[in-house]
Amino acid sequence: MRVLFLTLYPEPAASPRYRVVQFLSYLCSRGVSYTVASPVTEEAWRVLTGEGRRRRAFWYHAHETARRMKQLLDARRYDVVFVQKALMTAYLRGAAAALRWGARRIIYDIDDAVHLAPPHPLRGPWRFVEDRNQIVKVMRMADRVLAGNTWLASEAARLGANVVHFPTVVDTARFVPAADAPDAFRVGWIGNPSTAAYLEPVRKVLESLDGEVCLVGAASSGTPWRRAALRPWSLETEVAELQRFSAGIMPLPRTDWAKGKCALKALQYMACGVPCVATPFGAALDIIRPDENGLFAESPEEWRDALDRLRDPKLRKRLGDAGRSTVEERYSIAKAAPRFFEILESVA
Repeated sequence: MRVLFLTLYPEPAASPRYRVVQFLSYLCSRGVSYTVASPVTEEAWRVLTGEGRRRRAFWYHAHETARRMKQLLDARRYDVVFVQKALMTAYLRGAAAALRWGARRIIYDIDDAVHLAPPHPLRGPWRFVEDRNQIVKVMRMADRVLAGNTWLASEAARLGANVVHFPTVVDTARFVPAADAPDAFRVGWIGNPSTAAYLEPVRKVLESLDGEVCLVGAASSGTPWRRAALRPWSLETEVAELQRFSAGIMPLPRTDWAKGKCALKALQYMACGVPCVATPFGAALDIIRPDENGLFAESPEEWRDALDRLRDPKLRKRLGDAGRSTVEERYSIAKAAPRFFEILESVA
């Protein structure tokens, strides 16, 4: 079986790493031949998504369009084309038809609410070449749709897709609890600058916390935290950063876009035995059982109370152990990789 994985971003981005790349070694062991193709190179992605990205939007779209169309022309050489998230960050007219023409079999993978709007909508006169219905078209033409959470699965089914719920998972051999307890009470968050805005409702709680606050991956510009330690994210250090946390937080706004998130932060914390406090919304409702393997909080008072409760090392240990067990049983790559292969094989 030959598979072409069309990812929206190159490997450093979380979405292709967790929805495609981490399965590749298992697929190789089962005799699958594959190519992973992003519409932008890693170097271009870092430049074009950095500071001043709005001014470079046209060049980003020109770059990704040229590369993606060439990749679609090569698609007939593969048994299965796996589209991860979207064909391009802008939904250009004709791209879905090009996919249908080039692909023998199609699997579409959705782990964000990209059916609601493109990641980078076109503006001004360029909107006449935009196809806002593109994701629905791809869902309906796909032989199988993989949805990263139950809400996305229900949305895909409502839109007429042949969908299965395939949650985001983590490597529990890599994300492991620390050998020793943290050296201080430390509340942590991990993510990227675009999702750091979700921290705003808990800002005052964190700034008044009697303890340390560590934000991994939040940009220093545009995030004027008075007392939080802002630490850079890297693939090499992310597990060690998580292991320093006494508690991990995952606040979310109550929007449809946030409802499409797959709770990766919670899974990372829990796999490391770190108790998670989350907004009771979206995928968190699928994963967290309050007071069993994590805690929920919504109002500032609830956030303050939940974090105060986690000062108790016995409670942290109980919730952390239960969270780790949840991930091992339901959200580990060891369990998910064979199913991933079976889904590919079923449409080839």
